[in-house]
Amino acid sequence: MKVLVLGDANVDLEITLPAAESVGVHTNPDPVLFGGGSAANTAAALAKLGVECRFVGTVGQDEHGAFAIDSLKSAGVDTSLIVQVAGEPTVQVIVVVQPDGDRLIYVWPPAGGAHSALTEEQACSAIAGAEWVHVTGLCLRVSPAAESILAAMEAAGAAGIPVSLDLNLRLENWGWDRDFRSVVEHAVEHAEFVMGAAFDEIVPLAGVEDPRDAAMVLAGDNRTVIARRGAGGAFAAHEGTITSSPGFHVDVVNTVGAGDAFNAGFIASRLHGASLETALQTGNAVAALTIGQPGARTSPDRPTLETFLTDRLP
Repeated sequence: MKVLVLGDANVDLEITLPAAESVGVHTNPDPVLFGGGSAANTAAALAKLGVECRFVGTVGQDEHGAFAIDSLKSAGVDTSLIVQVAGEPTVQVIVVVQPDGDRLIYVWPPAGGAHSALTEEQACSAIAGAEWVHVTGLCLRVSPAAESILAAMEAAGAAGIPVSLDLNLRLENWGWDRDFRSVVEHAVEHAEFVMGAAFDEIVPLAGVEDPRDAAMVLAGDNRTVIARRGAGGAFAAHEGTITSSPGFHVDVVNTVGAGDAFNAGFIASRLHGASLETALQTGNAVAALTIGQPGARTSPDRPTLETFLTDRLP
């Protein structure tokens, strides 16, 4: 096993709004159900790129939980360590896609959910044999998942396994409730790679207005902080320097899962020994290919990615 992904798996119910000029009783597209979850999306994208990947998490004993597991299996992810739990539902994310490809996101239920049930034993026992561990901040708001992920990050670091953290703060939905900031800061301390949106996550976490300065603050002396900037590409702060890579121009259909896809491209590239600049470039390319299609699980396979890069790079 090369990559172990710990975190959330759910379903996305996607509703695409028609353009204003085409609105009518019989023209509205039907809602579509996709596999979702930030961590699960990254796992699926890694598997589609040919990276051996195992997902560890919890879903409900319900139809949506079974759908979430099946969608990961169909992408090539090892789902043998996913546990279905009673008493909590699999979260449903309602994604309203606007005509310009941007989206509004609603979560049901708004609190709780089966992903919170991840145990420390489940998380830590899965680490053996991994070459990379990836986690998401979405599970750092709920117990016992938060404590379990922190323990797994610490154990992986002690074993010399690279750990990446996608912040996924979602401050626009929940803010810095309870002791969430201190939990995130603890997670950052145990991450070799920290990934997040430049203005929505890196800046508020660091408390510094300029995203490059904010990334440098979070990077400190011993980690790499990757700031995603959407169409502007991405940059990384590492050992006092900034490495940047521009984005790729594509026609946007749906931006859901773009950050998750970027993470997979970046991790896959680093596992192949690529430089930081090349890994950023690959992450941008995987994200670009994903937002050109509906759903969060439309990331490319490796031949498609290589063709895309060959056609667009000197």
